[in-house]
Amino acid sequence: MKKDIYKASVCYRDLKDMINCVAADFKENAVFRYNRDGKRVEITFDRFKRDIDSFGTYLYDKGYKGKKIALLGENSYEWVLTYFAVVNGGNVIIPIDKELKPNEILALLKSGETDLLVYSEQKKKAVDEMLEAGLDCELLLTGEIEECCKKGHELIAGGSREYLECEIDAEAMCAIIYTSGTTGDPKGVMLSHKNLVRDAYLSISCMKIPRNGMAILPLNHTFGFMACILCQIWMGYTTYINNSLKTVMYDLQEAKPGHMSVVPLFVENIYKNIWKTAAKQGKAEMLKKLIKTSNALRKVGIDVRRKLFKSVLDKLGGNLEMIISGGAPIDDVYMKGFDDFGITIINGYGITECSPIVALNRVDDIKYGTVGNAIPEVQIRIYNPDQNGEGEIWVKGDIVMMGYYKNPEATAEVLKDGWFNTGDIGKIVDEKYLAITGRKKNLIILANGKNVYPEELEYLAARIDNVDEVLVYEENETITAEIYSEAEENKEAVREQIKKDIQELNKQLADYKKIRKVKFRSVEFDKTTTKKIKRNYK
Repeated sequence: MKKDIYKASVCYRDLKDMINCVAADFKENAVFRYNRDGKRVEITFDRFKRDIDSFGTYLYDKGYKGKKIALLGENSYEWVLTYFAVVNGGNVIIPIDKELKPNEILALLKSGETDLLVYSEQKKKAVDEMLEAGLDCELLLTGEIEECCKKGHELIAGGSREYLECEIDAEAMCAIIYTSGTTGDPKGVMLSHKNLVRDAYLSISCMKIPRNGMAILPLNHTFGFMACILCQIWMGYTTYINNSLKTVMYDLQEAKPGHMSVVPLFVENIYKNIWKTAAKQGKAEMLKKLIKTSNALRKVGIDVRRKLFKSVLDKLGGNLEMIISGGAPIDDVYMKGFDDFGITIINGYGITECSPIVALNRVDDIKYGTVGNAIPEVQIRIYNPDQNGEGEIWVKGDIVMMGYYKNPEATAEVLKDGWFNTGDIGKIVDEKYLAITGRKKNLIILANGKNVYPEELEYLAARIDNVDEVLVYEENETITAEIYSEAEENKEAVREQIKKDIQELNKQLADYKKIRKVKFRSVEFDKTTTKKIKRNYK
């Protein structure tokens, strides 16, 4: 068995070094499990490494060396395999959000100067639309990867060693993660092998995670990939891959995970369903009494939660001990509520530009109302704090990105002497805990963890006839566009047409970006001295 990773003093050099080591340590242990066509599939660590080497060798044979390879599709073994086969050969991976519309995806592929797009069968229609719109990179279906691996295996058997012996530069870019959509200048976060391995190592070094997890979060997001894949592989755990929210509850019974990483909305829905079910069965009052009794026993050192609430825990697979929540703030009521049932919720703070994990609550040191303290070796600074100690959150350490891809101006705005300005507002509580007291200046973070950049929607809405000024913001979890039009005649007719044009615009946008509410104002917005609209709606 591998050394105790939580006390390890040496970090892997890069992702290739990590795969080579864990494959040697865990060999026939399962690294992934999933269900396909009604059959349970298990992939061992040894098989995973062989597939990486085979697929990577195939890509090398086709001339993909030092190239940029985009990845589009739902969570799957082939998705994870492609990611590692690409980066462990010195190529650059570009994970794409599968929920984006074809025009949005095409913009990112062009911005990233993509050489090859690996995509799933479910995205074939979107790819066909992009081909009609001018997509000119090479294409590969994930369904063809198994055959590619066979060919790569034959090449290795025939003496091909170039991919296997490729030396990785840990400081070089290995991933471009896009954090914005189809504005004129989308920002691609450049991450290196060093960024990713350091963030994984430092994160797992400060918390004990129960064995085995389930990948529910979309893997194209850095939090999903880091928490559900990279950290699990590092620790030698088995990850059950869920590829559809429709099958989550079924998959929980199959996977029986010790922990899982999700967004707060998922936590809220499960908690509410527990109480809805109890109410339907007429057991809500009894459940409240059991919680009261359990909490009283805990105060005198007796913990029987796993027995008292076995029926609740069994619905979640029976082994769930921890939920790691990220991507958006989570209400303390859910943290305390799950703790009553015997499940610890660990929340933290992260941002793509920091690989992404920056701070975490610890299992034995949870501070409600905060996101915990910085992971080891990472510095957090509150820049220019006000009288309440609140200011911009700056981060420094090996986890900080290399910069934005081909965007030196945007990079210079956020990187100062190694410090990354997150744009988030926070303060330090009790000298070590980080509390997030405000969101990024403009960024909208929905309850499901999705990020919406209002500038993108404003840019598109402003092109609609008679829209002279527009401000997009969140109101009661609804994306709202507030519009000022100078049109004096037929005001109602103009407004109705604008609403129709907004509906047409929505057809071009991912579901979570759609403008659900339109408001009109009779006077212009207040502006700064530089004629920018003041965002004082919060």
